[in-house]
Amino acid sequence: MKKFFSLLSFIAVFLFITSSVFAFQLTGIVTRVLDGDTFHFLPDGSVPQGVKVHKDRTISVRMRGIDAPEKRQAYGEEARLSLKELIGGKKVKLDVKDVDQYGRAVAYVFVNNINVNLEQVKRGMAWAYTEYLDRPYASEFYEAEKQARQKKLGLWEQANPTPPWEWRKRNR
Repeated sequence: MKKFFSLLSFIAVFLFITSSVFAFQLTGIVTRVLDGDTFHFLPDGSVPQGVKVHKDRTISVRMRGIDAPEKRQAYGEEARLSLKELIGGKKVKLDVKDVDQYGRAVAYVFVNNINVNLEQVKRGMAWAYTEYLDRPYASEFYEAEKQARQKKLGLWEQANPTPPWEWRKRNR
């Protein structure tokens, strides 16, 4: 029985450590908006191991929980301009949840306490990305997408918009 509790303790500590390995916050300035869910960011301080740092000391950030149209896709440029309006050249806070295979920080982005990821969905500039939504955000994102669809905002003006993940499969 003692071995069982020792094993449980080990598992609990392991899960706690591994779940918080990539959980960190950064502040800094957005230097370039690439598309509706990706941008370059100049952090105020150092960045955790695993995040790729560019020659100009910026890092790439992929916004968590959303997927915006690609640049060459319908509404791709509108999504990029929307994100640029929200964060371009501004000081933002990142709540980083992961580092992806390309070394990008995957994060929720905040400017003046506004969840920018959620704002892109509210504006109809991105889908709530089911596979990568965390609590407590999931229900908010789904509701925001539902409202944007009903109001025919942004990409929802289209009768049947193609999700970016399907567009990428067909065009790469």
